[in-house]
Amino acid sequence: MQSAGVEAASHGGRAKGMSRKQAALRREEILAATVEEIEASGLRTLRVADVAARLGLSPSLVIYHFATKEALVAEAFAHAGESDLSRARRIAASSRPAREKLDEVIAWYMPAGSTRSWKIWIDGWSAGLFDTELRSTFAALDREWKAILASLIEAGRDAGEFAAGTDSAQAIATRTLAYLDGLAIQATFHPEEVSRALMGEWAQSFLERELLPSRT
Repeated sequence: MQSAGVEAASHGGRAKGMSRKQAALRREEILAATVEEIEASGLRTLRVADVAARLGLSPSLVIYHFATKEALVAEAFAHAGESDLSRARRIAASSRPAREKLDEVIAWYMPAGSTRSWKIWIDGWSAGLFDTELRSTFAALDREWKAILASLIEAGRDAGEFAAGTDSAQAIATRTLAYLDGLAIQATFHPEEVSRALMGEWAQSFLERELLPSRT
């Protein structure tokens, strides 16, 4: 039988655990609301008060969790990016040929697949030119995407699906991501010229030139 002191300590520990869990959930809600606000109105006019209003909170509570608007924005982009990366990692870990997985990861990365509008990423990249914390967030996300692509390229080479080539898988992953980013920007700004279907065709042609054995 527990003594009163031990029982009180046990209840106190559970209360602290619940408090930490509630705080983590609240942070996630605030991050999701921040991404929604950025998508709706853009970063230039983003206010902590607008994020708070989406959740019926006071702006001071948002600042309590994130200290500054800059920290809130950086964590919101990290939150959105990690959501997309989690899906890409699940695809990459599935038991299928590397080419199938690579195609699906790329389809997910492009505007037709990602859970978030590409408007927020273009907006964020622009802001990141003048915000070192935000730029660091994007650099970390970029490294993760390149690592996923490079691992699939290596797996495809090992399985004989892709040509061995002279360039490293990392170099090809870097070129691929740069190409996809450029396509996504064009498709976002000029959808009448670069449709999602056309974007998909061009992405596939690029991959074939990079990865498949020459037919000549």
